[in-house]
Amino acid sequence: MNKRMIQPLVFPFIIALAACGVSTTAATAEPTPEPTATETPAPAGITLTYGDNAQVELVTPQGRHVYLDVWNVSFLGRQPSADDVLLTTHMHADHYFSEFVTLFPGKQLLMETGEIEYPDVKITAIVSAHLPNDPLVAADATNFVFVIETGGLRIVHFGDIGQEALTDEQLAAIGKVDLAITQFSNSFSMMDAAGRKGFRLMDQVKPRLIIPTHFDGASLEIAAGLWDGCYATTRTVTLAPENLPEKPSLLLMGAEYTVGAYATQYKLREWK
Repeated sequence: MNKRMIQPLVFPFIIALAACGVSTTAATAEPTPEPTATETPAPAGITLTYGDNAQVELVTPQGRHVYLDVWNVSFLGRQPSADDVLLTTHMHADHYFSEFVTLFPGKQLLMETGEIEYPDVKITAIVSAHLPNDPLVAADATNFVFVIETGGLRIVHFGDIGQEALTDEQLAAIGKVDLAITQFSNSFSMMDAAGRKGFRLMDQVKPRLIIPTHFDGASLEIAAGLWDGCYATTRTVTLAPENLPEKPSLLLMGAEYTVGAYATQYKLREWK
């Protein structure tokens, strides 16, 4: 499950906008209303859909979609709207689909620092490095980490981070982590099971739940030995503060045939 060739798939909304000459900033849905003092608070928790590599789609309690590292639009749950958010950690083909980025109708952070905040979600981008010696300067950064606060959860997407360790400044910005989405084996980040770099990074932040992105059998074997291991039978799960484990645990997601084989081999239990 390392680097994959991007498939030539185009989400219907891209074709429709291009054919009609519609501005890419035009709304495709009514804007989400601002909350009022009389509104009933939305329930805590989110839904998460995993689309292989580092692609993740989050849905907030109020229904806003946050897309991360979209490379294959066939995994998306619905057509994006002007109320949605797109986050891109870096521009490698298995994390970035140029047509989708260009025509995305909502707000986005494209390999840049900054914040996006709505009533139901707050997002902060942090400079990081794809390779150990890459500069930790926004203008030249090769990877970005996104901290997403929504549904009572603090979710951190690490992209293809390849640093040997997180700096004190990064750790302070990341804070307490409920869910980490990160890699464990990727030659493009000089990361493999033998070096255990990905595991050292997770030991620094101690998340309650970890969804692995780029990994292999050797790294998964280490993960299953370190943490309680679970697997999802579908690409979409519901996560809430009360159903996350207190100690670091692994949640394996992705293609059914791959997940099923690893679940059997490493005796992972089904996620409930």
